[in-house]
Amino acid sequence: MPRFLLVVLPLLACFPCVSHASEPVVQALRATFRIAHGTESGTAFVVKKPDGGYLVVTAAHVLQKLEGEQCLGVFRSAETQEGYQRLEVKLPIRQGGKPLWTRHPHLDVAVMDVTLPNKAAVEPFELQQIASAKLAEDNKLHVGQEVFIPCYPAKLEANKAGWPILRKGSIATYPLTPLNSAETIFIDYSHFGGDSGSAVVAIIDDEPVVVALVFAMQRQSDRMVMPFEERTVHTPLGLAIAVQAPIIRSTIEMHLSKPDPDQK
Repeated sequence: MPRFLLVVLPLLACFPCVSHASEPVVQALRATFRIAHGTESGTAFVVKKPDGGYLVVTAAHVLQKLEGEQCLGVFRSAETQEGYQRLEVKLPIRQGGKPLWTRHPHLDVAVMDVTLPNKAAVEPFELQQIASAKLAEDNKLHVGQEVFIPCYPAKLEANKAGWPILRKGSIATYPLTPLNSAETIFIDYSHFGGDSGSAVVAIIDDEPVVVALVFAMQRQSDRMVMPFEERTVHTPLGLAIAVQAPIIRSTIEMHLSKPDPDQK
């Protein structure tokens, strides 16, 4: 028996410890929240502005589908003895019928300012955590790389407090450069309605980095013609379509460069 233990214990020591990616993944969850109005729902995430203040980043079509001057933001309150609590707030999205967001000229990305609730348990992404084109050029971002997607598929929340569901997938497009020929890419994971606006997050150097934004799913459409019926069947292919992060950065820059409407 002692000889058996001497053999086994060194072998156990060779196995890796628990991944250090757990805390970076938690930051990605804490930066994410659900936006909704009526029957429409989507995912958004928070980015800290360089000079203070915060931005909401999501898919442009999500905001366009939300009617009215305000939408519902589903956050979580700071942890108490009872755990995290749901925190629902009204977020302005239009003023006088005009959108408060900035949309990319031809891609499905939108950015707008947001005032976060004081008690919200939010850990925004820093601007430098939105990937630049150099990341792919240096091969720190590549096809087959594991990514995480905090999202709200079909309005589903992880619990009553309103935390997002954490999905996992991989980058399915090659090559990722040059950017002008790969502005949108495929992410290999099962995308559902409600995921639009989700950040696609890679863990690079033990830090969560937003590498893309989900805005659509890829599907195959088959039309069947029968003597007394015609039917079109849409089959999801388990692929999400996402905008690469440098497009997010440029949309943020466009938004920050706009004149403040409150200043004359």
